[in-house]
Formats: sequence, structure tokens, C-alpha cells
Amino acid sequence: MPGKQCRQVKVHASDLLATQILVIASQGPNCSVLHRTGRFFLFTHHKMSGKGVASGSGSDVGGTIFLFSDHEQEMTSKRKRWWERFGAKCCSFPALCKTDDPEEKRRAIVKKNGAFRVYSAGLSEHKRKYLADLYITLIDLEWRYALAILFNVFLVTFMFFAVFWWLMAHNNGDFDNLHNPDHEFCLLGVKSFPGAILFSIETQTTIGYGMAYPNADCGGTLPLMYLQVVLGFFLETLMLGFIFVKIARPKYRSNTILFSRKAVINQENGQLVLQIRVGDLRKSHLVDSCISGMLIRRHSTEEGAYYPLYQFNCEFSANGMGDRVFLLWPIILTHIIDKDSPLYDIRPSDLSTEKFEIVLFLSGTVESTGETCQARTSYLPKEILWGHRFERIEEYDIGHSRWHVDFAGFDDVVYCQNIRHSAKELDRFREGRVEKITNFGDGVTVEEESVVVGPLVRAAASSQQLSSLRYDLSPSPASPYDNAEGAGAGASGRTKKKKGAEKVTETRA
Repeated sequence: MPGKQCRQVKVHASDLLATQILVIASQGPNCSVLHRTGRFFLFTHHKMSGKGVASGSGSDVGGTIFLFSDHEQEMTSKRKRWWERFGAKCCSFPALCKTDDPEEKRRAIVKKNGAFRVYSAGLSEHKRKYLADLYITLIDLEWRYALAILFNVFLVTFMFFAVFWWLMAHNNGDFDNLHNPDHEFCLLGVKSFPGAILFSIETQTTIGYGMAYPNADCGGTLPLMYLQVVLGFFLETLMLGFIFVKIARPKYRSNTILFSRKAVINQENGQLVLQIRVGDLRKSHLVDSCISGMLIRRHSTEEGAYYPLYQFNCEFSANGMGDRVFLLWPIILTHIIDKDSPLYDIRPSDLSTEKFEIVLFLSGTVESTGETCQARTSYLPKEILWGHRFERIEEYDIGHSRWHVDFAGFDDVVYCQNIRHSAKELDRFREGRVEKITNFGDGVTVEEESVVVGPLVRAAASSQQLSSLRYDLSPSPASPYDNAEGAGAGASGRTKKKKGAEKVTETRA
């Protein structure tokens, strides 16, 4: 590979965004990496110095773009690390840069750690409102800005009072009479401005004077010292409280609240339910916790109004406690998919096509501090497993007479049922509404008739139809991948034909 020249191709930045260009090239002496996108390296060539450059504005890219494919020849681990490190520093096209972080690939409004992907623009006219609520504005600052404020506040005050101490000594003629033993100094031992800065630091921090100390007989010394000491105490108290509040914020308590990576849908007590496991890693648990959820999806009204981020209520309960949650051990949150649920008409095949997001909010009081904490997470359709349930992780330890919880299997799920229907379809089946599909040559006519399930059964619904219906609703021992295959191929459920007739009764998957 060394010694070969790069193969160049003239491209436009918009072409790189729209299409994937593949040019097999090798690394040459006049090529330098610009950045890495996926399986390809992008190079630029500078005719004079041979260094990688990127110029131009908008969608134009200056110079010549080279594409290097790294899948033709495997690079050594050391060289590969060098390419990745160098490419990360020289990336000049943020829109083209890709990341291997799974969280960045999730197009979710709420990240798994609870952070929101919402950017607010057009706030230039409302900046004064942030200053009106200065306390919350400072608390919400990132740590790098908070530390910058901490260091700069003390630096500015030290320099500010150092100027006044230097002016006092200068007006008194201390710098002109350094070697005059008969001169009465205001600041003894201060011979320059750096000495005034050191004297200001010693005064404000009250660490004690050394060779430099003030003269009480000099006018203005005591008022200036009093002002600096009081202001120093005030700033130290303010900064200490500011940093302490940022460290003790209860939002970091949510990092020890664990949600399962996947959500599952299964059948309990004859109803479809959505389940999510949640647990607390700490021994000091949250007090008075409650759970709430919502589903976010697109929605249109009858009048034509369109809402891209419409919120639907999605109630969760913990066992038989309603929305009250006691995280003494990991529990399973359950959402019953009924007529009031936004998932009422969701089928297994819809999980690969529908676009929605389920957001969970777990709120509680921190037992040790008494502050309110909220943990958040979200689930996309592809993160919901249909026909699965969570594996048990609680076992009773007879030897120690206590319950043992294994968090290593917190995300483990097992396949339980191959349910191919939505909750809406299951309710229709229970009410006795049978779909009868009649074949007439090349066309298909779908008829729907009601059947009373109970002692009185209409003659139109034969016992063979009802047995076929029960057979379709019963869980089958098929593979858990039947749902995905059925969704991709548009397959139907089990089929049962009548003898001597062309009528076929089936339930759609």
C-alpha cells in the first residue's frame, strides 16, 4: 500500500450527502486523511505542501476529494487506532461524520438516559427572562461553565482590589520612596503591581500577612480592607453554595434507577399487556414513588389539523398498586392494552412500520436528602418484543433466609406466546365477530357477521367455525421469529377449509 498514489475524483459536498460513492484507492505520500465516514476514508490533496486541507463555504469543498476504501485490506490495530485518532481531530464535515454510538442511531425524542433531543430556536427575544431567574440559570449551567465562573469570579475580585491597593500606594508615593527610611508607607513590603495582587489575595482569603502588611495610620486603608473582606466572605459563601447545589442535585440519583433495555408485549389474564422492568441499584430507595407514561406519535384531527408530536396517555401500574411504585426489588410495570390504550390497534407487524415512542417517568423522593428525583427513559417500536416476558431474577435463599436478586439477568426475556393479533382484534373475537372470507373465482368478498358466544349461538355460526376461531386464538409452539416472517410476507393465520365447499375461514395475522 505505501508508495501508491491516491485515485482522485472530483465530487461535490452535496453528492457525498446524497449518494454513497465508492472509489478503490490507496494511501499515497501526497494524501492525508480528512475524516472517516462509515467504511471509507476521505482525503484531500494539496499540490504545494501535500497537507490535507478543506476550504470553501456552503456545500463546496476546496481542493480534490479522495476516497479510500478500508475494507479491501485490513489495517493493523496500531495503524487503525492512529487513523481513527487523526480522523477525529481533522473532521471538517460534521454532517458527514458518523458515530458508532447506538444512542446516536436512535431517532428518539428522549434518550435512554433521560436527556431530551429538543432544540429551541428563536429565543433571542427572551434572554432577559433567563436573567430574571438567575438562580435556576446558574444551576442548569454545564460544569465547564460553572467552573469557569468560579475561577473568574475570584480572579476578577483579586485584580479589582489589587488596582485599588496599588493606586493607594502610588498616591502615597510608596514606589518613589522605596529606599527612604523616613517615608511612611501605606503598604509595607508592596513594591510593584504583582505585589499588590499578592497583598489583595492575602487580604481577601485571610491567610495572614507576611512581609507585606497595611499601615493603619494611612487614610483609606481600613475602609478598603473592610470592604474587600466582607465582599470576599459573600462571594465564598455564594460560590460554595452554588457548587454544592450542583453536586447535590437529585438528577444524578436517577443514574442508579435501571430500566430494561427492551419492552415486551404478552398476554396476562386474557389481556394483552406492555411490560417494562425497573429497579433501584441503591439500598436507600426512593420514597413515595409513582410511575407515569405517554405515547408520542403523529396525529390528525377530523378538521385536518396535524400534530407531529401528539401526546397520548399511557398508564402503567406496578402489580396491584396502581401507579405507586416501591422499588425494594426490581418490579415489572404493566400497561394494559385496552380500548383506552393508544396501542389498542397495534399488531406485531406494525412494530416494524409504525413510528411512535413510549416515554416513562418515574418520580420519587430521595430518602437521604428529601429532594424530588425523576428518572426517564423511552422505547421505540423496534425495542418492543412481541410475545415475550421477562425472566425471573428473584430467588429465595434458604441458607441465608433472604431473597436474592440477580441484576445480571435484569434484561433477560423468554419467549412465551405467539400471539398474532392486536388487542382490538382479540376483543372482536371475544365478542363473537367472525370474519368470513368467501372466494368467488378470482375475486374475494369479505363478509362480517356477529356470533353470540354463550348458550345461544346463531345457526350461521357453526361449531366448526367457532372451533377454528378458538384454534387461531390459542398460543402456538411456533418459533418467535414467526411474527417477523409473517409481518414481512403478509401471511395469514391458520387456515381451515370446509369439506365440499370453497369457503375458507381464517383470521388475519
